[in-house]
Amino acid sequence: MAASTLRLIHNAGGWQLLDDGHPVFWFPERDKGLEIARLMADARNLNHGMTTAVEAQNDDGEVETVAAFG
Repeated sequence: MAASTLRLIHNAGGWQLLDDGHPVFWFPERDKGLEIARLMADARNLNHGMTTAVEAQNDDGEVETVAAFG
């Protein structure tokens, strides 16, 4: 079974959402980026059965897993 990762990173004064390393969206606020990433991950799992993790940079610049579906 395929797996994917949605990662939210600080970029250009906002937050860039990467889908398996490819930029897909940019958000001015971290919370909105996380909301959309969680929604995308949940939908991907429900519709395609794909295990999907959501990762985000924290205030220290470290990437941590914040949600997982599947």
